Amino acid sequence: MNRRDFFKIVTVSGAAAASGGCQQASETILPLVVPNEQLVPGVASWFSTVCRECPAGCGVIARNREGRVVKLEGNPDHPVNAGALCMRGQAALQGLYHPDRIAGPMVREGGAGFKAAAWDAASKIVADKIAALKNSGKGRAIAVVTQLENGNLGGLLDRWGQALGARPRVTLEPFAYESIRAANKITFNRDAIPYYAFEDAEVVLSFGADFIETWLSNVNYARTFARMHSFRDGRAGTFIHVEPRQSLTASNADEWVRNAPGTEGLLALAILRVMVDEGMADRRFGEAVGSVDVKRAADESGVSVETIKHVAKAFAHAKPGLAVGGGVSVTGTNATQTQIAINLLNAAAGNVGKTVRFGPDSAYGKVTPYAEVANLAGAMAGGEVEVLILGPGVNPAFTLPSGLKLADAIRKVALVVSFANVPDQTSELAHVVLPDTHWLESWGDYSPREGVLGFLQPTMSPVRDSRPMGDTLLRIGRAALGVGEGKGPIPWPTFEQYLKGAWASLVKGELEGALRRGGVFGEVAPAAVTAKVSGGEVAPLKLAGDGSDLTLLAYPSLRFYDGRSAVSSWLQEAPDTMTQAVWDAWVEISTDTAKKLGVVQGDMLAVKSPQGTLELPAYISPSLHPSAVAIPMGHRYTPYQRPRYVAADTRSLNPMDILPAAADPASGGLAFMSVKVTLTKLGTRRPLAVLQATHDQDDRELAQHVDLGAAREQALRGRGPEAAVPTLYEDQKYPGPRWGMTIDVDACVGCQACVVSCQAENNVPVVGKASAAYGRQLHWMRLERWAEGKPEHPTNLFLPMLCQHCEVAPCEPVCPVYAAYRTEEGLNGQVYNRCVGTRYCGNNCPYHVRRFNWFQYEFPAPLEVQLNPDVTVRQLGVMEKCTMCLQRIIAGKDRARDEKRAVRDGDILTACQQTCPTQAITFGNLKDEGSGVTKLTHSPRAYHVLEEIGTRPSITYLRKVVRGGHA
Repeated sequence: MNRRDFFKIVTVSGAAAASGGCQQASETILPLVVPNEQLVPGVASWFSTVCRECPAGCGVIARNREGRVVKLEGNPDHPVNAGALCMRGQAALQGLYHPDRIAGPMVREGGAGFKAAAWDAASKIVADKIAALKNSGKGRAIAVVTQLENGNLGGLLDRWGQALGARPRVTLEPFAYESIRAANKITFNRDAIPYYAFEDAEVVLSFGADFIETWLSNVNYARTFARMHSFRDGRAGTFIHVEPRQSLTASNADEWVRNAPGTEGLLALAILRVMVDEGMADRRFGEAVGSVDVKRAADESGVSVETIKHVAKAFAHAKPGLAVGGGVSVTGTNATQTQIAINLLNAAAGNVGKTVRFGPDSAYGKVTPYAEVANLAGAMAGGEVEVLILGPGVNPAFTLPSGLKLADAIRKVALVVSFANVPDQTSELAHVVLPDTHWLESWGDYSPREGVLGFLQPTMSPVRDSRPMGDTLLRIGRAALGVGEGKGPIPWPTFEQYLKGAWASLVKGELEGALRRGGVFGEVAPAAVTAKVSGGEVAPLKLAGDGSDLTLLAYPSLRFYDGRSAVSSWLQEAPDTMTQAVWDAWVEISTDTAKKLGVVQGDMLAVKSPQGTLELPAYISPSLHPSAVAIPMGHRYTPYQRPRYVAADTRSLNPMDILPAAADPASGGLAFMSVKVTLTKLGTRRPLAVLQATHDQDDRELAQHVDLGAAREQALRGRGPEAAVPTLYEDQKYPGPRWGMTIDVDACVGCQACVVSCQAENNVPVVGKASAAYGRQLHWMRLERWAEGKPEHPTNLFLPMLCQHCEVAPCEPVCPVYAAYRTEEGLNGQVYNRCVGTRYCGNNCPYHVRRFNWFQYEFPAPLEVQLNPDVTVRQLGVMEKCTMCLQRIIAGKDRARDEKRAVRDGDILTACQQTCPTQAITFGNLKDEGSGVTKLTHSPRAYHVLEEIGTRPSITYLRKVVRGGHA
């Protein structure tokens, strides 16, 4: 980005930001002689909006500095996420400032590719074609496909389509959870996805629902799960998870039950049968499981009868419990029958109306069924569609199975119009690209569930020459109809005016307050439902391919969702928690399969199905079911990432390329577990960049745990007196505050949100696959996974590791230039312009948390606009590490001084603390006996990592509380 473009963004968007998003963004550059009183250089402005990185719809507040958004946080007023944000939400800024972001309208010219065009010229091409179809009575040849838009943008698009006689709009979400809807219709006569109250459950029994990763609303459910499960909150509930693969959600379970793929429903019925037979459930549900043979279910699933009885007893005695299912990776041709079995479990245990609440129903219930998407693909292939309009966030050529042959169908459409703002596999098939504004630049609204309507507002002016999709289609629609502004069925000049007109009755004159709050939120009365007891039967899973082959588990990525977040280099470089791999996809195979094939990690394998072949490096997992292989979805690269960060290998990483277009016959939903594959060793290697070499602690007790019974006894007795640590040093005196932190290992679920939030806050560069594999990654914070017990059934502990800010710090005395030093407030400081790069400090750090800048790392334009102006950008040859967000500490003290008071507990939140969905991190003044951090340091579960070496860290960890065992 050149200097002229930079100041254009800063000045114009500064004016827009100062308006609070309540008016049309100003087009006039304000002269500094007449400054806007709401825009103060050096002082952040905050704007509420809604995250659109997935359909969960979390509330977001955007920090705007001098007209540019530099950081996102969760909106504490929003009922879905209550101030937390996942790693994808934190990384959304990478999409806003993406180097490959489309600069303006483009029109395809024959086989020569795209050519830049003016907005009027590009819009005219579309308007003329639509007008010709409308005038010839062929409006049905117009199709509109968008992501889940259930607010006023969706309403406007529907009106637009009706005015032009187009087909009904298709709302496309690859993960639609149709089996849950269909099962609820059968069992409860309600076609909806309810709210699952994890926070009120004593026992959660999950059949493949990855609610900590991508299932429905991962931030909300991770937050409420922590409330029921964390010992800190006094609940200490039990979590049992059934899945063939140890996912991140499974690794958080107190008991992980590894079953054969596709037998989840059979196990649910067997559990219900035991509950009925032993008088632990309503007897009237006996007719639903009369034909269920528990021994046969055990044989087919590979789960012992003893385990089934144990799970049944635990679930039946919960008051209340909660059973959930429908995770994408275990959604097969029997998904609806599986979900019916789960519904019967909840009904028999009396959970419906308690932890399963209809009324505040999920927005997923408004997604267009997959059967209609398949019908549209058939219509395009048959030449019935002549104009296809694709909204932003829609990439069906990548996210839908290759067996649907959607890309071939799109190529047969005469005019394909894409509103993508970053190139993807589907926009490459378009004839005209009219880039939409990013959601951080847009007006809109979105309802993630009934009773919650979040408002979107522009947080800054557009970075590129893009326009809101609503505005563009309004102009095109009027041109096609031959009417002027203010006339006809779509008279509104802009989508903003349409939107505010619709909001008027909701906000009742309090628009500014609603925008500050982030929307309109209310409680929805629960809807009473009655369970229909029907014969429970789960058909065997139907799989394409050879019966002797391995079942493919294609699972959604915590980092990339369905691929829409893969544009972010922050997410590419954030490790997958379970494998610790970065910048690549892999095929996960069991240890048994690896031995049969003679494969070691990093060997290239051909994964062949009837639909095609993928070539991926092997990742060997001792915990994966021997009859399965697993591939994460969503991995793809954008042009600027290759070869800058990863080798320019054009081979596909997408498991959807080898999936058939199979559907669950009961719901019509897409079956992701639908094929068997053959593995062939290719004889070549592509080593994975794995950032954690081992998951074995070697008895070092880095991540510690305590049994539930012992934890309760210790909590009653309190922490005993601590023996004085022998030392040659005098105790350091702290005239002011002494900052410290606690991290609750029991509450940490390994979601990596803290890692990406730290990177966004502190201008941490991206280094790429080669440097990461060499150990030169620059993350100030890493999330370690430690596994204990049997390799095939490990107990996992997640340990966020960062600079421990030691009182007796090994890094300080070895620095020849005193760049590393101890501050008067208990922090380990690092003077960047004093550091000469000897790296003695890094070599002497027992925690390996100091990072060295081996190169002058770049921030490709316009990513440099996103940099936090409060944090220095480090240069070549400088050592860096966690500062405990020193800039936030300074701001908090300044704010307290301006208000003539002392800093209060909670005034200062570090970036990792603020985003954590489970509130596992607490920061504060260790000298304040009433502060949350001090109280936690006195917990009987408190310990320091490597305490025996006497470094006296300022970071205290709380032991994980384990209960039960792995099945």
